[in-house]
Amino acid sequence: MNTYIQKIKSHYIISTVVLLVVVFVGYKIFGSSGTKAETFTVKRGDVIQKVIVNGNTKAVRNVDLGFETNGRVSMSDVSVGTRVYAGQLLASLDSSEAQASLLQAKANLDSAQALLDEMKKGTRPEEIAIAESDVTNAESSVSSKILDAYTKADDAVHNKVDQLFSNPRSTNPQFNLILSNLQLKTDIISERATMDSLLLDWKNSLGDTSKDGILKVKINLTKINSFVDKVASAVNTQTSNVDLPQATLDAYRLAIFTARDNITGSISSITTAESALISAQKELSLKKSGNTPEAIRSQEAKVAQNDASVKNAEAILSKTRLYSPLVGVVTKQDAKVGEIVTPGKVVISVISDSDLEIESNVSEVSIGKVTVGNDVSIAFDAFPGDTFDGKVTYIEPAETIVDGVVNYKVTVAFNKKYPQIRSGLTSKLEIMTGVKKDVLVLPQYALVSKSDGYFVSRQQNGNAVEVPVTVGLRGQDGFVEILSGLVEGDVVNMPASVK
Repeated sequence: MNTYIQKIKSHYIISTVVLLVVVFVGYKIFGSSGTKAETFTVKRGDVIQKVIVNGNTKAVRNVDLGFETNGRVSMSDVSVGTRVYAGQLLASLDSSEAQASLLQAKANLDSAQALLDEMKKGTRPEEIAIAESDVTNAESSVSSKILDAYTKADDAVHNKVDQLFSNPRSTNPQFNLILSNLQLKTDIISERATMDSLLLDWKNSLGDTSKDGILKVKINLTKINSFVDKVASAVNTQTSNVDLPQATLDAYRLAIFTARDNITGSISSITTAESALISAQKELSLKKSGNTPEAIRSQEAKVAQNDASVKNAEAILSKTRLYSPLVGVVTKQDAKVGEIVTPGKVVISVISDSDLEIESNVSEVSIGKVTVGNDVSIAFDAFPGDTFDGKVTYIEPAETIVDGVVNYKVTVAFNKKYPQIRSGLTSKLEIMTGVKKDVLVLPQYALVSKSDGYFVSRQQNGNAVEVPVTVGLRGQDGFVEILSGLVEGDVVNMPASVK
């Protein structure tokens, strides 16, 4: 029994010795190598800090245009996608009455100014006789111009245009040309039905050379001119076919062109003759009444009043026209010829196609790094492999909430124009928020953060010594600038958690 117990004790002693040997060998083989610290030698390098976000291109300028007055659209020569220049006429309303009012206002101003000039010169008896003769001649000229205008207007309607109608002088005239623009055809038929009564009323007052009579003549000519313009638009859309041979179509076009030219010439000649008559009448009145200082001051006031009337008439006329305020592309076009529009309704939109910028949202975590003037490297999904240069030009002071997160809008401008860039493209922005060159660098994960600052484990004479460091710029690649605490060549132990 004792022998058996001694054998068991011997067995345990031997096992213990073997176990201790294995542990010792294992420590020598594995333990010492496993605790060998990873190190980094402090060196010089560049630290680049970036903020990376996504953005979208948008036009720097985007304008919505609408008329300031109501009326019927008479012209619209642009469509969506049309490139336009600054000051280009995009659309207009029927402005026949506004144009006539402007012509009248300008004539009154010219007459008032001419009369004022004469008043300042003084009057002689023989000048009165000459002035009376001038009035008579001017009245005769106006009467002659009115008669000529009536003749040409009657010819334009009854000869040049009526060949395109069936039963033109009936209460139900029919326009013979086929038009896809039904509104235009309706307008032509409707206006033709009014032409005969207009011409008859005009004929009965041909001898009226008064101010109101002349204005009525000009309004008649403007209405007829508008009617002929619509017919011209209809004829110009036609193409020759079996029912409309080219020779016939050419004859129609020549006739309508002649009619328009005659009406336009009549408007001009009557305006000129009227101006001459008004001037002659004012001059005669001035010469007969004498040129006292009070009369001159009164005439100066009339000149100013007429000048204001011209400006007012010009303002009214301008409200019937839409001009592009910028070079760009039409993105909306709701101004259709023949339609009635209301004031303030947006009918045309234009964006600048060459002046683009990028708008992006930067989180509150990163916005403190971004400043106006930062360089930006821009990449687009639409142009893989290409990069474009830009700069931060604006940081919106107020926050923007995106999916419950506070962000700030940042605007980036291109350094130059890139013709291939379009509005609405998605982009990746690398905003260069800081660059330090040839500075001491260390991996960020070598730093140990404590309540009183950052520390690293530096090797010194074979031992690890904890030293405080001051850090600067943190780079996008994981390195950080060391401002103090280390020198180039120092060996730093990496924390065990990053082995």
